[in-house]
Amino acid sequence: MRDHSFFTATTAKIFLREWSDHANSLIILAATLFIFIIDLHLPLGVAAGAPYVLVIFASLWIGSIGFSYFITALCLIFTIAGFYLSPGIESPMHIVLINRGLTTLLIIATIIMVTRIKRSNIDISSLMNQVPTDPITGYKNRHSFDAELEAEILRCRRYHRHLSIAIVDIDLFKLFSDNYNYHNKNDYIQRISNDIRTNIRATDHFYRIDINVFAILFPETELSEAKKVCESIRKKISMRIDKDAENKILLSIGIATLEETDDQMHLCKRAEDALFISKRNGGNQVSTLPSVSFKEKPLVAAILSRSRID
Repeated sequence: MRDHSFFTATTAKIFLREWSDHANSLIILAATLFIFIIDLHLPLGVAAGAPYVLVIFASLWIGSIGFSYFITALCLIFTIAGFYLSPGIESPMHIVLINRGLTTLLIIATIIMVTRIKRSNIDISSLMNQVPTDPITGYKNRHSFDAELEAEILRCRRYHRHLSIAIVDIDLFKLFSDNYNYHNKNDYIQRISNDIRTNIRATDHFYRIDINVFAILFPETELSEAKKVCESIRKKISMRIDKDAENKILLSIGIATLEETDDQMHLCKRAEDALFISKRNGGNQVSTLPSVSFKEKPLVAAILSRSRID
């Protein structure tokens, strides 16, 4: 999703991850240098092979394969330098050479394994990003949301149709900070997502775009109609929550509709701004930008009143 707030959150996560990578890199570099210093103070013939292998394995903390290559090169250089800079010979020269040679081979074998592990992780991450469904709920994920929203905007512009988008935030913090087992969280996410899906049309599109955040695309739906449906969803879900969990799950929703000058980013940004209004006002409510109001009507009528042009 490319709206401003999610972009900001993603940027923050990237920054923290990069900061963590930098800190881990410094630790690994310091450890490599420390091993080299220890090696220099050992009698020649006792190469620090195992510790060098450990720092190469530690480079798995860093996502870059290049960093692992750099640490490996550093270890090889220090292993060779230790041969010339160590103060004394403890073993016969042929034993010393065999020792250093085995250390070199061990370092090379380790970097081969580490490289394969990193490349496998990259391949798995790429595959996960291409998977169109969320593994917990079985509904479409953020990757699908980005692609389908763009296509839906183009379709609506071409045929001059209405398109509304709702962002749904499920606040489970109070529930799982009290007496509930945290492992039940996925069960609640599944239940609530199923309730949302069953209360929208088959032609509406439903996505899980973050841990507790969902999105709904309402084709052929004006802003006021989308708000009626979301109010219906909010009330029905609140009525189906267990009595002992009442008022512990807050369902906040923000809605926006496609305007002439909108692109994907601006539409999502406006929907999220509406969501923030709901959360800022205490949560468990539906907000729109621009604001619309309507008189209370039966819940079923709120869903059935929309256009059914598919």
